[in-house]
Amino acid sequence: MADRFIDTPPAGADGWRKVWEEDLRYRPAKAPSRLREWIYEKIRARFDIIFAADLERDRNYNVALLDMLRDVRAEAEAVRRDLRADLEAAQADVRHADDVLARDLGRTGDEVRRIGALVPVASMRNDALIAALDQKIEAVAVRVRDVTNPRVTAPESAASQTSDVLYRRLEDGLRGSEAEVREAVRPYVELARTHQPLIDAGCGRGELLRMCREEGIAARGFDVNERSVADLVASGLDVQLLGLPQCLQAIAGGTAGTVVAMHVVEHLPVEVLFSLFYEAARALRAGGLLIIETPNAESLAVTGSEFWRDPTHLAPRHPAALTLLAREHGFAIEDVRPVHPFPDGNRLPAGPDDPPGLRRLVEALNERLFGGQDLRMILRKG
Repeated sequence: MADRFIDTPPAGADGWRKVWEEDLRYRPAKAPSRLREWIYEKIRARFDIIFAADLERDRNYNVALLDMLRDVRAEAEAVRRDLRADLEAAQADVRHADDVLARDLGRTGDEVRRIGALVPVASMRNDALIAALDQKIEAVAVRVRDVTNPRVTAPESAASQTSDVLYRRLEDGLRGSEAEVREAVRPYVELARTHQPLIDAGCGRGELLRMCREEGIAARGFDVNERSVADLVASGLDVQLLGLPQCLQAIAGGTAGTVVAMHVVEHLPVEVLFSLFYEAARALRAGGLLIIETPNAESLAVTGSEFWRDPTHLAPRHPAALTLLAREHGFAIEDVRPVHPFPDGNRLPAGPDDPPGLRRLVEALNERLFGGQDLRMILRKG
């Protein structure tokens, strides 16, 4: 009867479709004896006769629902492919028009350059539309996972379940697409390659953990969002439902190679922020890395607007304060710098014909207003 049971929840809609189609069940917590298994099958067979119609109805409904979700994802992917093809065709047309202007219409070099300067602007706007579509597709994927993946534990209340799902919606809307986040965390994967194992405190959707698994890097994650943890556990990642500082307290002293807190410190009360540094210093071995990424408190565009789009943010964390805390806990400062610049279209323009003093002023204003969107800190335990 071994083929009638599953040991762990399947990952994704296709796995659940197989469960319902083949009527697979969870293995009993206590392995039954042959006699108990025989009795169980006899009793179940009697109940199946009585409730056969209802069971078949439930099975058919669940399979139909999973098929519908699969179709939604396929349609969204098709729309994205069509849009990308249209964008590539439009860019090719613009390049062709540029050549025609230069060859057939006798445009001067300056005119062609001015027209050509509009091409990257149009391209950036189209790229922004594609990025927005990617986020919408990711939101659809999250809804699929909400239906198909089980919860790790029973919810404490309907309110707690709703809060977890709502935060996932915020994360999908504000954090960027999975492809963008993977590109942003790639430097951390490279650092973790020589500093294993990695502990991801506040792993969110798990992009960093997935990349570590792909690269054969030992990694473990923690998060307080029950729905997100359920997704990651179902996909086979080592993730636990635990927040700071408890998640680092669960790590034996001097055993971690890297501790990562990506977009976490801005959510923490100050006493928990202090505990993050203390527990990271305790958990890391000598030479281990503490990596922090947080919205850039020195960018006025971030602190004046973008930061507050997420209602769960408590306060921006200034690099001077984070540097002081790091040194107080025995960390050497390897790297502190802004990353992920705003698009060029956000910056104040300064032309080559403007006076040098004006250009310097515009440059200084751009640095203060539109510095990197995030701050990256790489700290090494002494």
